[in-house]
Amino acid sequence: MVLKKIIFIISISITFLFSSEIEAKLYDKLFTTLFSKNIVKIYTENPEIKKLKYKNIVFVDDCKKADIVIGKIKQKCNKPVFVLSFKDYKHQKNAIGAFYWRKGRPQLRLRWIVIKKYHLYLSNDFKDFVDEIS
Repeated sequence: MVLKKIIFIISISITFLFSSEIEAKLYDKLFTTLFSKNIVKIYTENPEIKKLKYKNIVFVDDCKKADIVIGKIKQKCNKPVFVLSFKDYKHQKNAIGAFYWRKGRPQLRLRWIVIKKYHLYLSNDFKDFVDEIS
């Protein structure tokens, strides 16, 4: 019984370790593609997002200097927004997309209408994640 608990805890820890790595790689690839830039400036008030290790993302302290905003923020900012839950994606019609976990699986959704509004580029790698009806 104790061995089963230890194995379960280890497997959960490994899953979380790789999930954060997957999330960081996804953000790197998605945002550099959308903005057609090597380095993307992000504003977020979410400490969990800032903990991840990125190659092509830098964080800025002012949303006016950012290319994109991730998650909910307290201030008003006229930048593309990328949310972190299905609920926020559903209610925030101006979000370009969302990344969240459902039943242990990563979910990515992108809103084509809003992506076009901000004149962003979407490669074929991400076409399968576009919501046609937004």
